[in-house]
Amino acid sequence: MFRAAFAAAAVSFLSLPALAGPDAEALIAKAAADIADPVRGEAVFTETIDVPTVARFSLGKHARTISADEQTRFTEAFRLFLAGTFRDNADKFSGARVDVVGSKDRSPTDSIVETRITRKDEEPMTVHWRVVMRNGEWRVVDVEVLGLWLAIEQRAQIAAILDRPRATIDDAIAALKG
Repeated sequence: MFRAAFAAAAVSFLSLPALAGPDAEALIAKAAADIADPVRGEAVFTETIDVPTVARFSLGKHARTISADEQTRFTEAFRLFLAGTFRDNADKFSGARVDVVGSKDRSPTDSIVETRITRKDEEPMTVHWRVVMRNGEWRVVDVEVLGLWLAIEQRAQIAAILDRPRATIDDAIAALKG
């Protein structure tokens, strides 16, 4: 269930003038080109995503109730989950064209970048990337594919696991390992 939701975003990578747009758009355009590289693709994919932020967001209210060690273990499992999803779908990046259509700023440090992904013999797909500026660097924190924001969906799935009686962070980590 987890891998399927993220696979859609991995496979696939508000068109208004933006203040932060050019820099945010450049991040996505560069990442899209680099992800197709068979040697560096996986590293670029995971480096572009702010994994600690997305992992913490995925934990939702449970992020406040787990230990620093548990947070570290979950974040590492989440990073491995993302890398595994990329590896499982790397062949689908080959030959895909990603065009940045535009962006819309939510604030000077938070932007939504719209892309159009075209894969051989398939209809183009629109994918939105939410990017935020942290420590002077733009990083991806969510991806919307087919109307589904994946970090938000991940958060709901993790909450469903951790809200069960006697559930532990190890249950959530096991779900990421699939």
